[in-house]
Amino acid sequence: MNERELVALRRDLHAHPEPAFLEIRTAALVLRRLAGVCDTLLTGRAAMRADVVAGYPGQAARERAAAEAVAAGADPGAAALLAREGTAIVAELAGHRPGPVWGLRFDMDALPVAESAEPGHPPAAHGFRSANGAMHACAHDAHTAIGVALAHRLADRRFPGRVRLLFQPAEEGARGAEAMIAAGAAEGVERLVGLHLGNDLPAGVVVGGALGLLATVKLRASFHGVAAHAGSAPHLGRDALAAAAVATLRLLALPPFPGTRTRVNVGTLRAGEAANVVPAEAELTCEVRADDEDVAAELERRARAAVAGAAAMYEVGAEVRRTGRSCAMVPDDALVDAVVRAALRRCGPGRVRRHHTLSASDDVSLWAREVRGRGGLATFVLVGGGNPAPHHHPRFDVDEDAMTVAVDVLEELVRG
Repeated sequence: MNERELVALRRDLHAHPEPAFLEIRTAALVLRRLAGVCDTLLTGRAAMRADVVAGYPGQAARERAAAEAVAAGADPGAAALLAREGTAIVAELAGHRPGPVWGLRFDMDALPVAESAEPGHPPAAHGFRSANGAMHACAHDAHTAIGVALAHRLADRRFPGRVRLLFQPAEEGARGAEAMIAAGAAEGVERLVGLHLGNDLPAGVVVGGALGLLATVKLRASFHGVAAHAGSAPHLGRDALAAAAVATLRLLALPPFPGTRTRVNVGTLRAGEAANVVPAEAELTCEVRADDEDVAAELERRARAAVAGAAAMYEVGAEVRRTGRSCAMVPDDALVDAVVRAALRRCGPGRVRRHHTLSASDDVSLWAREVRGRGGLATFVLVGGGNPAPHHHPRFDVDEDAMTVAVDVLEELVRG
């Protein structure tokens, strides 16, 4: 796969973004591009377990996504399988001589962000802007394309050991890694590498290991009240929206912890049917983050208490469900060293950094924890994307030349 084909694949993926666990066209395209290239290709139940996922899309949503994928060119048989069993893919290539087992994680899902149509936004200017209400606003289109291109680079099998390419659904919301790990996708992996483009770094800069990955817990709180006429009988109602609103303010007021970095966010709040009806149902989603896992657990406890207290105030029922999680992560020095050496060989010293600190979360940390628990090493490699707008922004984009840099460095790393 040459650079032109790599860019074309990324633009195709960018134009057809799909949200968590509905990456059916994306996964079907990956399967088609890897057929005959890899020694093994696993997908569906062989690559993930949907039963461990909180909030897994229902059958109707998956069937709609499959129909949309087929209308956009996906193979009908592949789309049906992916909708029925799951969108994760585990692809493996065996090298020509013994060596380590590499696990390289590439996330595939998009965000519920409406992409900018401004003429200065490159996807809009060049005709590959998404128009379905979702967007690749975190470079997962580029990550997926890089994974496919790397497989083609390694098809000559001139490397030691084995390479396992982990095409993961649902990184956003921190649910996909857990589903794949539960299916055994990390078994035998000795060196785990995650990759991320963008990161507010100059295009083409390579970082051997990201620091600052935060533990996170994602929560969904549901409030159940009693509807009533807001004018003639408000006293008969129990206001679920009011409880959710108070809970929102309590959540946003959770205090910082000295010596740690913490984040709290309420991302959605939905309630009510009409101005003259006491709202009987409300739902909010929120997250907590911290660089200390004990602090993250304490923030989760306090978040649950905030919801319970607000519900009690308005005499409504409430339940809180955890919908996703990831842990904190620090890269292993030995693997960072290996990435830096590979990057220096391919890029030169002016474009290589050992570390860069983020304030983000990524469930690549769960892969790392699993691999380390078996005696392996892990790192999270960053490649600067020269992004003109922040991650998760409607004008987010990456310098497409950075994708070739990423493929070059990962290839060099594996070939040793």
